[in-house]
Amino acid sequence: MPVDVVFLSDDLMFAPRVSGAVLSAGWTLREVGTPTAAIASTETDTPRLLIVDLETTSLNIQELLSDLPPTDKPSVLAFGPHVHHERLEAAREAGCNMVVSRGRFSSDLPSLLSEILTPPS
Repeated sequence: MPVDVVFLSDDLMFAPRVSGAVLSAGWTLREVGTPTAAIASTETDTPRLLIVDLETTSLNIQELLSDLPPTDKPSVLAFGPHVHHERLEAAREAGCNMVVSRGRFSSDLPSLLSEILTPPS
């Protein structure tokens, strides 16, 4: 079964919220806990979206994005604490399609998913 969204995070408390929003919107999800697993999943599942928790242990956002497959590259939505300005800016500079604070991600998740996954009409 194809996977629409890969969610990279090692925060076990936040994952059910993301899973619930993705699944209730009708998309499929694979949760992964490491950047290596995220890359492997993008190669085998060809998701439309990769959601990246910028607080994931051992994450280098530039390396992650450069290791994505050159074809069928998913859109990337990255989020992190608003106080980690450098991390958020690094994600923007690395080429993430959308970078938001953790608070906005949490409060606006359904609309963010819709915005990034629904093709313009």
